[in-house]
Amino acid sequence: MALADILVFVILLFDFGISIWNAYASGYNIGMLRKQQNTSGFTVAAAWSGVGLAFAGITYVLLVVLSYVGAYLGYIDPNTAAAVLGFDELVFGLMIIGFGLMITIQSIIIAAKTKNIWSILIAAVNTIFEVLNIIMYIETFQQSVQMVKGIAGNRRDEQNFAILVILAVVIGYFITQAAYNRGIKKAENTNPSGISNQQRKKGSG
Repeated sequence: MALADILVFVILLFDFGISIWNAYASGYNIGMLRKQQNTSGFTVAAAWSGVGLAFAGITYVLLVVLSYVGAYLGYIDPNTAAAVLGFDELVFGLMIIGFGLMITIQSIIIAAKTKNIWSILIAAVNTIFEVLNIIMYIETFQQSVQMVKGIAGNRRDEQNFAILVILAVVIGYFITQAAYNRGIKKAENTNPSGISNQQRKKGSG
């Protein structure tokens, strides 16, 4: 395996792990907002954007992996694999930018209010990644469109393309849902002060 392949694998693994964490953390945040009866429109929207970002990130990685594995095993030809990667960038890349923008704005607002060094650092990192994602999306847009168009008219390639996309979306949904539910469950076992019910029981015992 070449060094470039190893680097790509590490990046995908990192993105996959971060996306699962985002689903869990968003579930926890939404659960806590419900317990605190916080109905602030932007706060709730930002929390749900975290779920959307997690789903988009997980599905993005799955599509890359499925296309490479499918091509390597000979189940799909290179044109179909390229079309899947192009579609991945066009659709889920755009979702990552959109949901990421909401989270970036929220982190900037939090940093402006708290003036905490950690909050400022998070806001800065979110902003940098958001800008980089937008630049990359713009630079690869035309190429991604051409990659998708490459299978137009070929029924077999179009069917394989649809199967891979549907498979990635379904798997991505269930992974996101599972992590989100774990976050919700954690919030249910935590009182609004941030102390879990189990910790409180131990402390009172």
